[in-house]
Amino acid sequence: MERVKTNPAKVILTSYVTLILISSLLFWVAPTTKDEISYIDALFTVTSAVTVTGLTVLSTGSDLTPLGEAFVLLLIQVGGLGYMTLTTFFFVLLGRRIGLRERLILSESLSYPGVYGLVRFLKRTVVFTLTVELAGFFLLLLRWLGDMDLSKALYFSLFHSVSAFNNAGFSLFPESLGPYRNDPYTVLVFSLLIVLGGIGFFVVQDILFFIRGRVKRLSTHTKVVLTSTLLLILGGWLLLMLTELGHPGGVWEKGVLEGMLSTFFLSVSSRTAGFTTVDLLDLSESSLFFLLTLMFIGASPGGTGGGVKTVTFALITVAVLSYIRGREEIVLFGRSVSRDQVYRAMVVILLSTAYIVTANLVLDRIEERDFLSTLFEVVSAFSTVGLSVGSGDLSFSSSFSPVGKLVIIVTMVVGRVGILSFAFAIAMREKRASIRHPEARLLI
Repeated sequence: MERVKTNPAKVILTSYVTLILISSLLFWVAPTTKDEISYIDALFTVTSAVTVTGLTVLSTGSDLTPLGEAFVLLLIQVGGLGYMTLTTFFFVLLGRRIGLRERLILSESLSYPGVYGLVRFLKRTVVFTLTVELAGFFLLLLRWLGDMDLSKALYFSLFHSVSAFNNAGFSLFPESLGPYRNDPYTVLVFSLLIVLGGIGFFVVQDILFFIRGRVKRLSTHTKVVLTSTLLLILGGWLLLMLTELGHPGGVWEKGVLEGMLSTFFLSVSSRTAGFTTVDLLDLSESSLFFLLTLMFIGASPGGTGGGVKTVTFALITVAVLSYIRGREEIVLFGRSVSRDQVYRAMVVILLSTAYIVTANLVLDRIEERDFLSTLFEVVSAFSTVGLSVGSGDLSFSSSFSPVGKLVIIVTMVVGRVGILSFAFAIAMREKRASIRHPEARLLI
């Protein structure tokens, strides 16, 4: 326990696992579902909510009772902000002093640089989250009041606003957002909520400080996040429109407006959220593979989404281009990037790829399903996205055996904690050596 207490990665992993196990038992024994379910399905549902993934083996709108839906919504909020974030926030409200160890753990959980100003940053994070979710609630309510009665519109607006901002992907509609595929207003509101939740709280704070004049320029991190997010959304939109051209039964079959809105929303949602306005089974294999790539990249550091993160992808891309051009220095927006950061980004990419390949090979042997569909499910779980090629409103995982579901459950936890934090949590850290070995010359 002393080793766990002194290792932030171990504390974060332990807290998530403990929360999931306790919540799954409560979900299983309480009247949260209309019919009896197995414990593995309860564990899967709770893990998907806590890790804000959105993969489902139970229909959220059909199989769960109102208590079950409220339980899932609560877990989405806790998982999106982070268990350690909420716990520390309540300690602050109660006037408890936050020590150095708690600050280090919280800094790791929020992807915050250092510990200076961390408590103020924590308060701003919670206030911003509640403000955006409330704004999303009112915007959705204005639209859905014309489609449903007041009580249902209030409930649906609240549920989907929280789910969208936390990039959870849970929906009470049987076809996700399929009924609103031709509605630019709904698509835009969801897109804004997803992006605001996925760019990271540090970026949001930096932008607010810049607008208020508290800082003279945006940080390099903020510039990289905003630029990469914009390029990935626009580039993903364009490539998805191209990969669907000429595909029978695809997004273009029902009109140009629907095709453009569907591909745009897929580009936004596929990296983080998991909402969709189309059935993924109708897409071409090239579109599915491209969505898989977007899911792997994921959201930005410190946000509510998963993946290897936009900054990691941008840093590796720039490093490769710099090396090809013969430049020793790696420069982003006029600032030099240390080799330690490049090395860290490379480790994240390699560990993520290794984990995904291993999990997919295990599932392929256990389940013996279509390889691309299984790979899509593994990447979606690892990146905590929630998109799936399953039938109806159930994910592809719903047809897996208990062992196969358990593999996806572990993958969701690893993706939410972060592959590097997970590796730090389970690895025995070596002490720093005071000896340097002779340099080796290798042929590459």
